[in-house]
Amino acid sequence: MTTLEPVALPTSQLTVLLPKNGGLTAQVDRWLAAATIPTGAQYVRVRGEDVPLLADELGRAGRSVLAFSGDDLVDEWLALGNTLCERITRDRIAWSDPEAIYGAPALCLIGRPGDALSPGISTRRVAVCARYQALAARFMRSIRRDGVALEPVLVSGALETFVENGVTDFAIDIVVTGKTLARAGLVVRRVISTSDLAVLEAR
Repeated sequence: MTTLEPVALPTSQLTVLLPKNGGLTAQVDRWLAAATIPTGAQYVRVRGEDVPLLADELGRAGRSVLAFSGDDLVDEWLALGNTLCERITRDRIAWSDPEAIYGAPALCLIGRPGDALSPGISTRRVAVCARYQALAARFMRSIRRDGVALEPVLVSGALETFVENGVTDFAIDIVVTGKTLARAGLVVRRVISTSDLAVLEAR
């Protein structure tokens, strides 16, 4: 795990990939404040979920790249069957947000209080954040092995609304502070994984 210390980055032409996503941006900015960026580095800002693909392509092209995204977004990209080129190393920076109830963004199974995933019950519908469909599918496969029938419903955002209105029984999405869930009367039924800041680098 990398700590926030001054870092000397490569002196060759460097492309720095920065995520547009709000929470990720704040974490990256903290790291950059303690880093020394070479003069002339090119900064490119893209969605965090697009960072692994772009970093991989630049790495395969022989370019020097320093890229930031969420561990969860890199894991999702890899779970879709992709691989990072051998030039790219992956490191982690510990997430720092005192309001994160699990210490970092957490991919969670969300539902109503007292509503559990139990075998023998009719098929349960699960709203799945489309950004994490591969990780959610992996989790649901493990639940199905316990005899629970699940039907995923891909959703782009506001997943709690689907559970709150009875369209789905559960949701799988990222939880940070938990405030949105509390307002909707929902709770975390299970933490699937947590996510630090991922650093992809090719020199």
